[in-house]
Formats: sequence, structure tokens, C-alpha cells
Amino acid sequence: MAAVSLTFAAAAQEPWEEPGLRDIRPEGWLRDKLETQREGLTGHPEALSYPYNTCLWAGEIPRMGEHGRDWWRYEQTAYYTDGLLRLGYLLDDKSLIDKGESGIRYTLAHPWESGRLGSRKVEYTWPFTVFFRAVKAAYDIAPDPATLEALHRHYLSIPLKQLIRRRDILSIEGMLWTARRTGDAALIARADSAFRMRKTLLGDIKTSRDDWVTPEFLQGKDPYKMHGVTMSEILKLPILLYAATGDSWYRQLAVYSLDRLFAEDGLPDGLFTSAEWLQGRDIRHSHETCNTVDMSWTLGYYLEILQEVRFADRMEKIVFNAGLGSVTGDFKALQYYSSVNQFLATGTSNHNKDNYCSTWMAYRPTHQTECCAGNIHRLLPNYAARMWLRGEGEAVAALYGPSRFRYSDDLTFVEETAYPYGEEIVLRVEAAKGKHPLKLRLRIPEWCSGASLTVNGKDARIALPAGTFVSLNRKWRDGDKVVLRLPMNVVRQTAYGGGVWFERGPLVYSYAIPARYQKDTTRYANMNGKYPADDEAFPCWDIRPSGPWNFAVPADAQAVVTHDAHSGLGGTDQAVRLCIPVRPISWDYDKGPKGELLTPDLPVRPSPTGPEQYLDLVPYGTTTLRLTVFPVLGE
Repeated sequence: MAAVSLTFAAAAQEPWEEPGLRDIRPEGWLRDKLETQREGLTGHPEALSYPYNTCLWAGEIPRMGEHGRDWWRYEQTAYYTDGLLRLGYLLDDKSLIDKGESGIRYTLAHPWESGRLGSRKVEYTWPFTVFFRAVKAAYDIAPDPATLEALHRHYLSIPLKQLIRRRDILSIEGMLWTARRTGDAALIARADSAFRMRKTLLGDIKTSRDDWVTPEFLQGKDPYKMHGVTMSEILKLPILLYAATGDSWYRQLAVYSLDRLFAEDGLPDGLFTSAEWLQGRDIRHSHETCNTVDMSWTLGYYLEILQEVRFADRMEKIVFNAGLGSVTGDFKALQYYSSVNQFLATGTSNHNKDNYCSTWMAYRPTHQTECCAGNIHRLLPNYAARMWLRGEGEAVAALYGPSRFRYSDDLTFVEETAYPYGEEIVLRVEAAKGKHPLKLRLRIPEWCSGASLTVNGKDARIALPAGTFVSLNRKWRDGDKVVLRLPMNVVRQTAYGGGVWFERGPLVYSYAIPARYQKDTTRYANMNGKYPADDEAFPCWDIRPSGPWNFAVPADAQAVVTHDAHSGLGGTDQAVRLCIPVRPISWDYDKGPKGELLTPDLPVRPSPTGPEQYLDLVPYGTTTLRLTVFPVLGE
């Protein structure tokens, strides 16, 4: 494990806050992707099959068959509701908004006698913890005292002995949000006690895996062998408690635990192994698609509270690589497990020990367990929600992408950029007459050296060190123009256990293995009868190579840029490509017990079997079959 130390930290500062989603309008490539999402799975729940083709949270969801626990269908549809509602706000789509808000109205209008919110068939509060995020999105658009009162009663209804159990502990997220807005310090005290004293309060009762994550566990010496989603979700609690209490012990714990998770389990595409449990850093291990969303959501809190560039950098890397790489470009199929190297994506190609040789690595609209098929809808809307943040007298350009941000009725920033596929970010000011004093903060990523900044065509004459937020404190006028250029150098990285990969800015690059797509009509037993209603429009895919993938790079290989579109404003179609020298090697599939073809591990000290040739590399997030981490000849 890489060295991570637990160090003293300073007191809290006032967190940045997300604006209401109606104050952000995606433009350019980002809007194109969000509209593709709407035309794909988000707008077609019938393709996702059960439980997305039900009333969602606007009523009681009937059980279909014997698969899954009762709370599953509410957790899964809560993910979906949050994603479709945020997408609706971003695109100003009334049908999506009505669908999402109808579930909120029903849920708030049908509390238990105790005030608890959610289905009366589900005692577990975890599904509502997920649904709370949709409630929060709606409240940020239109604050309603009745919503706060309902949430307040809900969190007061959870006894401490339940709050400390399983993922019930994650109710702390909404509890602290509600406490901040109602001024109820008792909720903060309850959350503090539940998390800080969890191990003691659990005592000797029989516990499950989700009970194990306590401060003592996070600070212990044993590796974090825990369920990936549980870790993604629970690591937001200490940073939220730091913001609520100002206790630097929470800040220490939060930063230490997050850094240690990635030190022990991090992968080249920005996420960590999680299939379903943390697996270490071996690049053959996969990650669960839920975690591309859950961890980027958690990192958003770290960014808002600690105001450090590295958390935004990590969010971008996860979203643009691990996240987009787990779903097809038309947003009509996704994987449950996804890998940095995957040479097949079929109904039997899952090489992970959980659900071995099954459908879990295929690109499909439907999956055996449905959580990822619901969670993926939150990926890009959550990114868009945190592109722009508000502070006291300041606007923060935290994550980059083409957009409009209405800071106030009199002041709007229009961002024009191809980022992350290009290097230049242009901010234009639209303002009412007169001068508008405001601090504008811009992020200089840790990976960037040599950034440049002009205001109205003149050098800004301020230092632009990597890994900092820089400030332009001025009186803004209509027509002002800020141009930030973030040079993206190609970097060769060495993988854990051997092999290399190449990055440029926030993007990881892969060889897109030539692929044959064939509709998979097999009725797999593990799918429990769930299939897309129209498998012509939304097919399940069997994807296999139509060309070679067995390549290694020379020991001194470097990648060079072959197509540079940094000045353009397009999206992935104008993305930079890299070129690397390779040689073919002897490297074949692994096989399962029935002869199933599986992606193999990296070969040890491979020798070339043919002459040198050159491969183009493209952004990881545009690929399905891919070779990302290359073996090194003779290594």
C-alpha cells in the first residue's frame, strides 16, 4: 500500500454551494450528451425493464417474481428518479420534471404515522437516503418550508439504534442538510454521536458488512476489504460532519480515508476496484458502474467543503473515463462491471469472481441486479450540477464544460469550450448595464503546467500555479471576455504490477479494439425474465474483437499527438488522438469452466512475434472494447 498519513487539519471554512439546476444550462458537447441520454435509456424506462417501468416513487412498486429484496426496487428507482429529474431541470424538459416531481409529491404526502418517508413495506432507510437527493434537487429549484418540515420529521423518526445499522447510517447526509436549513442543532448532535460512537453503540450485536465501516475500521491497519458502494457512500459522512461541527478530527479522518482507499485500490481510469468488493490495484479487476456515480457525488462534497483542486481533478477523471467508458455512446446500454482492459463484452465474459462468466460485463439495457442501470442516469447531470459553485461574493468555475451560469438576474457567465477534448476555455460575460463586483475563481488542475489567462485580450498578470484556484476580483461589465488555456501534455504512467498507460490532461487514452457488434437474444437464466421491451431499439450486445488486440509497447515507448483540436469547440469527434509504437505478442484469452472466453491478465515479460507498427489511441470514454494498460516488451 502507498504511504498515507493521518495529520492535523485546520477548522472549517464556509462551504461552496451548488446553484439550483435552472441556473445552469449545458451547451455544446455536454448538451449533446445529455440530449442523447434523454433519447436513450433515461427517456425509455421500458428498455430498462423492471422496476423502472413502474410508478417509481409515485406509489407502491409491485414485486415482480422472487428476485431481490423488497428495498432493492426502491433504491434502484430512487437512483433513476434523481437522474431523470436533474436531467429534466438541465434540459428544461417538462415531462421529465413532472415524472420526477410526482414521486416527490406522493412521498411527502404519504408519511408514516411517525413521520418516516418511503414505502411502508421497507423499514430500511437507505432507499430514502438515495431519494433524498432528488428531493434536494427539487428544493434547490423551489424552496418549500413544507418539504423541510417533512424531512425534519423523517430524520427525527429514526431511532439511534437503527441509525447506526447497515446503510441506515447514510441518513446522516440528509440529516445534516436538513439541520443546516432548519437550525436544529440536535440533528447535528445525533449524527455526530451515531458516526463517532458507532462501534461502541453496536456493541456485541450480530452485524453485517455495512456495519463494519466505523472510524476504527477506517483508521485500522487492515486493507479496506469492503463493498465498493458502501465505501463510496460512507466516506462522505466524515467530511459532511466536519462542515457541520468544525471538528478537525473529522477532516483528518475524511482525507486520510479517501486517500487510503485510492492508494490501496485505485485504477488507471480514476476509480477503484469494486466487483463487488474492493480488490486491490491489479488492473484486471473491474469496478461497479454504480461507483462511477457514487464516488463522484462524494468527491463533490470534498470539493465544496475543502475547496481543493485535487477533488475536482479526480471527479473529472472518473466521469470522463470510468463513467463514460461503462455506457455506450448512444446511452442505450451499460455495463454492471467495467474494466480498463476488456477484450470482450458478452453474456458470458465476466472475468470477475462475483457472478463469474455471466452477463455482468456485457453492454445491456437490463441487468440481473438493477442498481447500476438506475444510477448511470445521475452521472452527467451530477457533473453539470457542480460545474459552477457559489461562495460568498464569488462564482467558482470548478469543473469545466460548455455551459451558461446565471449567477444573478444581472450577471451570467457563458462558457465556450471543447474541454476535456480541447485546452481552451472562453468565458463571456452577459450583464445588465453598469459594473458588477464579483470574485471569479478558476481551477488550474494539478496536471497542468504553463497555464495562461487573459482578460479582454490582455495578460491577467497573475500567477497560475498547478493545483490551485486562482481569483479574478473585478467589476464585471457586459461583453467582458476571459480566456484560460490549460496545456495538456502527454504523460506515460506505470501500472501497479507492470504495464503502462497514457494520459493527456484529464483523459486516459485507450486502443479501441476493432469490434463486431451482434444483438444478443439469449435468455439468460440469471436475468429473471427481465429484457428490454423493444430489443431492436435497445438491444443487448454481444461485442467481440474483429481485429487483433495482442500488442505490447517497447520499453522506451512514448505517445505523440496526431490530431490536435484544442482551439475547436466540438466534442469527442474533435478529440486529440495519440499514436504509439507497438509490436504483436503471443497473448490469448483466458477461459472459463465451460470454455467461455475471458479477458486475460497482462503477460509476463512478453517477446515480440512480428514487426513494429503504430496504433492510434482515443479517449477511454469513447470505447467499449479497449486495451488501456499495455504490457511492456521484456518486462
